[in-house]
Amino acid sequence: MRNAKGGNIKRLVAVLLVLMFVTFSGVGRVRSEVRGVFCHVPLSVFSRYPADKISVPIMVINKGTSDMCIQKIEVVLRDGTPVLEETPGETLAPSSLQGLTDEEIRSSIGIVQPDEKSLATAQALIAKAATMGPSEERTRTVETAWLLLRTTTANVEAAAAEKVLSQARLLSLTIPLDKLNTKIEPSDVIPVRLDITIQSSDGSISTISQTTNLFYLTSLPSQWGWYPGDGHIHSTWSDGGWPIGRNVSTANDRGLKWTISTDHAGDFAHSALQPRLEASEWTSYGVDCTSAQTTYGITVCPGEELATQEGSGGSHLLSYKNSTYAASYVSKQGLINNSNSAGGFGIIAHPYNSSFNWSDWSNGSYTGFRGIELISCGSIVNAAQLGDWDTYLRGHLSATMQDPNHRFCVGLAGSDYHGQIYLPDYLGTNMTYIYTGSSSPPGSYRPSVYSALENGRASASSDGSLLVHKITTGGVYLPGYYMQKSAAGYVNVNVYASSAVSIPPSGYAVVTITTATGTTSQPFIYGQTTINMDYSMYVAADTYVRVKVTFYNGSVSSWAFTNPTFIDFAPHNQ
Repeated sequence: MRNAKGGNIKRLVAVLLVLMFVTFSGVGRVRSEVRGVFCHVPLSVFSRYPADKISVPIMVINKGTSDMCIQKIEVVLRDGTPVLEETPGETLAPSSLQGLTDEEIRSSIGIVQPDEKSLATAQALIAKAATMGPSEERTRTVETAWLLLRTTTANVEAAAAEKVLSQARLLSLTIPLDKLNTKIEPSDVIPVRLDITIQSSDGSISTISQTTNLFYLTSLPSQWGWYPGDGHIHSTWSDGGWPIGRNVSTANDRGLKWTISTDHAGDFAHSALQPRLEASEWTSYGVDCTSAQTTYGITVCPGEELATQEGSGGSHLLSYKNSTYAASYVSKQGLINNSNSAGGFGIIAHPYNSSFNWSDWSNGSYTGFRGIELISCGSIVNAAQLGDWDTYLRGHLSATMQDPNHRFCVGLAGSDYHGQIYLPDYLGTNMTYIYTGSSSPPGSYRPSVYSALENGRASASSDGSLLVHKITTGGVYLPGYYMQKSAAGYVNVNVYASSAVSIPPSGYAVVTITTATGTTSQPFIYGQTTINMDYSMYVAADTYVRVKVTFYNGSVSSWAFTNPTFIDFAPHNQ
């Protein structure tokens, strides 16, 4: 036991609390509460092959009445082997949250931990995986445990959450894989314990122990010319938990090839609790994006998220490709106009989010936007909401054919990542694959990202699964493409889909193909992680073809959908 001035008894109490409530199995809800300190570590964190590190976020809040110092953070394996030690020396000032329990703080910021059944199942799966050699079954076992341990979110009052978050200290502990004293292979999971040593102003020392699981997953699915990325990420330029560079490092470790930093824009009065990207910061913001792009080798574009008003009740628009700053706090149409005037284009963000609603996007009241975010922060559109998209596409079909650039309302996905502490960590799961037609990712060439998104050469995914369709009659036509047809007849639609997690024999995929005249569901496909199927469809008038796939792995379902390919019958451009 460490020596500490007058602190031995307090530390003993803290250790006993840990021993009473925590069994170091790698999975477990940590119930210990060291008096005066809130500490939260997610139950799972992940990277994907070929990343060489995994980062663990830590949130600490001082619930006491005097300063505290985070002296040391130690990482220990299940067998007690030390892995890593850091000495942050971070001072924590007292917060206004005295008297709140840990669960009350988690509830106020919307953290919903996995339930007891999920925890028990995940624990059993991790133990099982530890006894298995490399195999498809082991991969499925590890991936299922990862899915079960992911945090979800609850809707919370924005001002109350911001009050808590503004008083939290966020730390990031990076664990190099070569520090784990064993060869780490894709589909590994490594349970670890974090011992966080905190010194009070009176010299007493307490140690908080929390467990987490380091998941090292296989790489994302791939297809020539298609690259995964995330167009909805927040940093410390507004209300994100991490700087742009830290976000990009995590995105890179999770297999993404491009990102757009979309910090909340201000430029008018806003709450002191709501930091916002201002016009005067636009140039520095762009420099920060370029620096991260150079450091990590993936595309990092500067963008914004505009809002009609602060807090709940506002509607949001993602602004891409800006050459100048676009301001918030105007009408919905005003946001679109501001984005276009800044040289960019607007994507309506999470239109069906109950707190930031823009569900009337499809009723014809708004013009000039380029698309909608149909998967965001773990929220996946239902059939009725996808139906809104199809109604809009059908209603604007003639306009799409007549437009020289054949523009339409593009459907996308984004994580809405704010930092994996206080919102669910969907970075590296909710994503959009873009088609660039190149054998290498966009790198420093941002126009490749913008062009693919603006023209709908894209496929949206809830978990990283890849879906590509192409019409192979009379040429090759991908999502976002336009083809001309002289007469009615059959077209061949090739569907390639690859799940981000392994599908067991009892799992399945459902393919649905949607045109301007309706949706057709194909027979279930069982036990295939990757499918490559051809479907013949009869078309007789101007239409479009888009595809959706649902994978079910026995525990959870995932969704991916492509953007439409348009088929124009003679007389063309009518």
